[in-house]
Amino acid sequence: WFLDLYTALHSKEFEPLRVELPAADPAGDPAIAHLVLPTSDRPQPVVIVLPILGGDHFVSEAFAKALVNRGIATARLERRPLELRSADSPEAVQQRFADAVRDARRLLDWLETRPEVDSDRLGVAGISVGSLMACLLHANDPRISASVLVLSGGGLPKLLYESRERDVRRFRKRMVQKYSLDSYDEFHAWVEPYVESVDPSYFAPSLEPDRVLLISGRFDRVISPARSRELWAALGQPDWVKLPTGHHSAIPFLWYVAGRAADHFERAFEQVPVPAAE
Repeated sequence: WFLDLYTALHSKEFEPLRVELPAADPAGDPAIAHLVLPTSDRPQPVVIVLPILGGDHFVSEAFAKALVNRGIATARLERRPLELRSADSPEAVQQRFADAVRDARRLLDWLETRPEVDSDRLGVAGISVGSLMACLLHANDPRISASVLVLSGGGLPKLLYESRERDVRRFRKRMVQKYSLDSYDEFHAWVEPYVESVDPSYFAPSLEPDRVLLISGRFDRVISPARSRELWAALGQPDWVKLPTGHHSAIPFLWYVAGRAADHFERAFEQVPVPAAE
């Protein structure tokens, strides 16, 4: 109801559009996105927003609409379930990350065809697991010029071993039992070859630090401060905002986070000339 009320109050300020991208393979499901464009007479920068691990899309939708309220168009992707509670191999984690990045790149392809979009000023933002995917997209697609990584971290083998997120704990316990992994070292050595190709820490050094904003919780037990620090170091020590919260308790700071994100994107996009109105 909160988002419905927020949308109703601001409905004259932006135009929403539901986007359905056909499945990449015949047996797959289409990718669903929601493009929200602030009222303007010229092409606009767009930020792709990637969602959290579970639950509904309240967090990513609220974050996206807060950016729109600052005059930044957003294209919010709906999630493909990571299904950690039922996954029987780390290959499932690797595949879901790869699928999310592929969907985002297909969305970029579509955005480039739209006259309302300034395709020279494209960014990406993600929250929690979405931030890990956002880092991968920024590192692997030159069309992305800036990113905001919220409640993020690097070092996937360590993250999967130490996270207190319920579904991650269930996945870890199942893997330990199934493959007789009796210690952290055994777990790390076993899982690393599977997840290295989607580990943000592996790709982070290719990014320019001034193009990234990292936001984390000082008391986060899902993606720990140690994992945030590892990613920060791998990124070349970009701007880093530390919230006085845990992971889920960061929700009350969502509008503050969106404001910091909007500031970051505006600074990054200012370096690209604004197209003249037709």
